[in-house]
Amino acid sequence: MRLEGPWIKDDEGRTLLLRGVNVGGSSKVPRQPDGATHRAKNFFEHRTVSFVGRPFPLEEADEHFSRLREWGFTFVRFLVTWEAIEHAGPSEYDQEYLGYVSALLEKAGQCGIRLFIDPHQDVWSRFSGGDGTPGWTLESVGFDLTTFKETGAAITHQTYGDPYPWLIWPTNGKKLAAATIFTLFFAGNDFAPRTRIEGEPVQEYLQRHYLAAIQQLARRLRDMSHVVGYDTMNEPLRGWIGEEDLRLARAPLMKGPTPSPWQAILLGAGFPQEVDVWERGLRLRRLDRQWLNLRRVRAWREGRGCIWRRDGVWDTDSSGTPRAPPA
Repeated sequence: MRLEGPWIKDDEGRTLLLRGVNVGGSSKVPRQPDGATHRAKNFFEHRTVSFVGRPFPLEEADEHFSRLREWGFTFVRFLVTWEAIEHAGPSEYDQEYLGYVSALLEKAGQCGIRLFIDPHQDVWSRFSGGDGTPGWTLESVGFDLTTFKETGAAITHQTYGDPYPWLIWPTNGKKLAAATIFTLFFAGNDFAPRTRIEGEPVQEYLQRHYLAAIQQLARRLRDMSHVVGYDTMNEPLRGWIGEEDLRLARAPLMKGPTPSPWQAILLGAGFPQEVDVWERGLRLRRLDRQWLNLRRVRAWREGRGCIWRRDGVWDTDSSGTPRAPPA
């Protein structure tokens, strides 16, 4: 076999067509306690969760994999999350989960199914409106997960309640929580050089822990010849990297209250902001303006200030009024 552009070719020039499915969406949330997004209870107790049994219990594996094989599927993109492996804290790996995945994928091989491992995330984490990474990653840079709703840092079903508004996938991507952490993960050395965790630059700290967590799984699966490879990260976002003017809200798929990056930063620092409210139908249109965070809540933990202020992106004048960053 060889690669030829985007195709896998055999020695006779034939293209290999993979017949497969994703397994499975339920892997994005914990099994204990039930991580269904409408359940608010214990939402913030993220260090004690368990993903053992996601996407299905080990005793059901033979049934599910053999059914897929009978339907003609011979390839599976298998979802795992950083949170499932390292939810308890930095370098605290869930050995029970790693053992469960190893046993599960061994059964897939026995059914003649090859696998591609997908380290999955959507909008960073369950606490920033998606799934994938441990809650402690956000806490490590100073965020208070419990105040994301009031500060507009993220919209989650668990904290918003019902009726939950119709959103689109990137709705949370440009808000404070996800935009900040993605910027730090991919470019913290450039945009937040003063931000360090336990003395280590934030970018290197986050990337090191992410890679080490996936390596924990890779070591468990290294002797399985039917595990053919690993993705790097599902659908990463760029945060605010490349934004030319933080005062402008620019996103192709805006929906609902949408602060600009500058407004998002100020909301997180406890300054109320009047933001545009957008609607998407046949076209994008601005519906209204809405005040957020009138109670002046902060998105940052007690004793931890806004990292963007600490790294010189903004400051206040002598009267305590925020000074806008330059265009």
